[in-house]
Amino acid sequence: MPIQELTSIEIDSLVGTRHAVAGFEYPPNGLQPYYEWLIRTLHLLAESSLGALRVCRDGGSGTSVLIAPGRASISGVVLECAGQTLELAAYNNDTVYLWLFNDAGQAGIGAGLDGIGWPGTAHLKLAEVTIASGQITQILDRRIEHIFSV
Repeated sequence: MPIQELTSIEIDSLVGTRHAVAGFEYPPNGLQPYYEWLIRTLHLLAESSLGALRVCRDGGSGTSVLIAPGRASISGVVLECAGQTLELAAYNNDTVYLWLFNDAGQAGIGAGLDGIGWPGTAHLKLAEVTIASGQITQILDRRIEHIFSV
């Protein structure tokens, strides 16, 4: 089912309020400068749970990734991941799977080649990272799969 477009009346009723979950401010028409509003909104998005446990390129090398801090529940145990940088040069010219797992009550980050597959134990898929010729060429976010799993 597609997301319904807002009517003009609905838009007018939102102006000057904040989204209850995301915290975004609904600005009035003609707000100047939009720059500050845009930066605040982007900052909220980056700091929100949408960015939790996100895997992205790290500036350190062409083959390192940064895993953003976040919380997750695995088999009923809530785990806090402080975030970390992983060097994936050992997986050059291949695809590596990254996942979060319960390491004796602490958040652990696992990595394995795509040919081996995901672990058979409880885990949270984070990403598939493809590396070719010493450079990350793709990061496929796999976190959303857990939101809709049963």
